[in-house]
Amino acid sequence: MPLESKAVAATAVAPEPVKLEYYKAPFGRRLFALIFDILCMGAVSLGFFSGARAIVENSPTYVSAFNTYVKISTDSGLYFYNETTKDNLVTILEYYSDTTTYPYAKQNELDETAFTAFYQNSAFFDQSDAASGIALYNAQKIGETRIGVGSGLSYFLYDDSHTKLVANPSYSDETMHAFYQSAFDKAVQYLNNADGYIEATKTLSTTINFIIIPCSVALSVILFEFLVPLIFFRRGWKTFGMALLKLGLLNGCAVSPGFKTFLIRFLWMFFIEVILSMVSFGIPLIISFSLWVFRKDGQAFHDYMAGTYMVDCSEQSIYRSKGERDALLKKAEAMEARTDLIFEEDHKPQKDLDSQDKK
Repeated sequence: MPLESKAVAATAVAPEPVKLEYYKAPFGRRLFALIFDILCMGAVSLGFFSGARAIVENSPTYVSAFNTYVKISTDSGLYFYNETTKDNLVTILEYYSDTTTYPYAKQNELDETAFTAFYQNSAFFDQSDAASGIALYNAQKIGETRIGVGSGLSYFLYDDSHTKLVANPSYSDETMHAFYQSAFDKAVQYLNNADGYIEATKTLSTTINFIIIPCSVALSVILFEFLVPLIFFRRGWKTFGMALLKLGLLNGCAVSPGFKTFLIRFLWMFFIEVILSMVSFGIPLIISFSLWVFRKDGQAFHDYMAGTYMVDCSEQSIYRSKGERDALLKKAEAMEARTDLIFEEDHKPQKDLDSQDKK
């Protein structure tokens, strides 16, 4: 039986223009991408911090300040030198904390000796001033400024001669130890005001808090927010988190931003939202986060300043340039305009043809 042919009329129809549709990055995916990037930056920051600290700790200025800090601390009698600790120091409270070796009675005796020596040390107190030195320590034991006055506690009393302060006999050794724990905190406050100690601790804290930590964070931000998109994901300038969650950046022309635009975006983020936030309690970051949460287009501060948009690219590719976009769209429109396509319904399946031949 001959195969029946079916005429198909091809009518030229003007194709509809191919539309590009991009949607705002979904809040949940954008948030998870941000969290992922922050975790990556945090891990790398720790590595940068360890490396930078190892370098800085060998600098002459840091070594001198650290040695001064340790020497004054141990000279006070409030600390013992211990190389196994982070700052080579251990407090007398911690040093004597083993109640098996040092029962509370022994701990209290050793603490009393250390505190008395500290307040009688002319390196820390003016011994010619009757209101200074040991007088400050005695004021913590008895009177209206004593430790425990707010709770109605009297850890010390005068002896029968009314000339010497003794531990309250009605208190246990463990209860009395609470006095020395509070007395240690007060002694450290006086130590913090000692000559040389202030300069040493200031140098150490400034080096760590204002040099090492900011530099570590800054380097990790540069790595993940600038170098990663620049090297691996220039189409949409994606971070690892954005690539994982299928998000990308567009400019106002619905194509991937150029390098100049991306650089401007990064600089706004880096200097305003990262660096400035370090000295302003994170206020710029809070403002930027609020913008991308509440703005209809989801622009964060740096996106607003650079004219970029973070979009969902899970179903729509991002074009590198207008030229690439126009060329691909023209090709798609040409395919839509073709009339010589062969559809499956224009002929019967091969199985049906074989059965007809047998007949």
